[in-house]
Amino acid sequence: MANEKAYKCRDFAQLDSENYASYPAIKTIVEKHGPKALDKLYARIAADDHASSLLPTQQIRDHAARAQLAHWNALFSHRFDDEQVQRSEKIGRVHSEVGLDPSFYIGGYALVLEEMIERALSSGLHNPLSARKTGKMIATFVKVALVDMEAAMSAYFREEERARRAVIASMGEALQAMKDGNLQAQLSDLPEEYKEITHDFHEMRRELSSIIVDISDAAGNIETGSREISAAANDLADRTERSAAGISRTAEVMSEVNLGIQSTVASVKRVNDSIAEVDNQAAAGGEIVTDAIDAMDKIKHSSEEIGQISEVIENIAFQINLLALNARVEAARAGEAGKGFAVVASEVGALAHRTSDSAKSIKELISKSNGDVLAGVDLVAQTKSALEVIISRLAVARSEARDIATSASTQADSLQEINDEVQRMETSTQQNAAMVEESNAATRTLSQEASRLTEIVGRFRLERRNKVRDESDSAVQAFARPEHAENEDLALHRRYG
Repeated sequence: MANEKAYKCRDFAQLDSENYASYPAIKTIVEKHGPKALDKLYARIAADDHASSLLPTQQIRDHAARAQLAHWNALFSHRFDDEQVQRSEKIGRVHSEVGLDPSFYIGGYALVLEEMIERALSSGLHNPLSARKTGKMIATFVKVALVDMEAAMSAYFREEERARRAVIASMGEALQAMKDGNLQAQLSDLPEEYKEITHDFHEMRRELSSIIVDISDAAGNIETGSREISAAANDLADRTERSAAGISRTAEVMSEVNLGIQSTVASVKRVNDSIAEVDNQAAAGGEIVTDAIDAMDKIKHSSEEIGQISEVIENIAFQINLLALNARVEAARAGEAGKGFAVVASEVGALAHRTSDSAKSIKELISKSNGDVLAGVDLVAQTKSALEVIISRLAVARSEARDIATSASTQADSLQEINDEVQRMETSTQQNAAMVEESNAATRTLSQEASRLTEIVGRFRLERRNKVRDESDSAVQAFARPEHAENEDLALHRRYG
């Protein structure tokens, strides 16, 4: 059934019997001047890149010209009825199928009308006719051409609208499928003129699939990395806890060592005081040296022993200094190496004990010397020189004892600093342990979120990247095939048969 709009146009244009009476004269013009007008039209088409791409060969153009001439002959052979409307609409559908822009159709029609009317008027065909009949004939020619054009254009736009609706429906189905998580959705059976939309849709789908695959891979990597970080964090937490315990024990040992050093300092000070007391007693004995020569010989012997004890004290001070140096090294190493502090502390305690024993020996010898001094008071004169030597050596011993006391005090201060640093290390280690636990909790949360992201991505139906890429390349190649690769006879039949 022909489109009702064609009849509305025909009726509105008032195609009547007077118009139909002009058909024979118009048909004569078409038969006489139509071929020349069409030759001019198709020469113009051949010179235009777009139009010639639709009619690429002379054979196709000749066939189209014959079909157009036959259409006009039929157009002016009888009234504008259903059959005529169907022929006009077929032309519009063919134009839509081949992608002919309406501007070429209208422009071509204008060229042909111009050529045929100009030739008809210039050939003297109007001489037998009155001016009124000639005008009526030309008006009818133009009117019928416009009605014919309207029927073709209406069919053209209906086909375009149908194609657009089909495209919209196909895209709607594909987008709905994608909304439901199916990223394998395809756009199929779209008209040739929508090949770019099909290509862009498949490219978009491919890129989206690739992005989601990347997200899935990244989520998997995050989950794997989170598990590894969590395992490492657990291990770090265990080691940090052990380190904290070791540092705590080290701090306790350092406190004990510090106490031992403080005790040693006190002992050295007492030794220094004892030496000072001996010095004072020796000086007092100088007043009775004349009568204590024999006793001074004994005092001299005792003083030599005191000198030996002083050497022992000096050696002890030197070893204490070495132990203090070792203590600083051990403090720097910390960690498991903290066990060395126990050894150092033990050695310091032993040295402190030896220092105490030596101090006692000094006291005993000094007491003995005092007794000898009392016993040899009458012989002091004979031992005056020896007593002076003793006094001189006691002064040296006193100076060295002061040095020992100063060094021991310095070592005690250093050990206190080491102890304070160990305490700070213990605090920092405990804080690190707390931070490791927080980091471990955050890592577990991250792993849970990565698992959730993987679950969300798993709702999509994805294609492998290489499959999507292969399909995209195939689609591009399919869209790139020239239309005229079809069988030429089939193309002629589809367009103009």
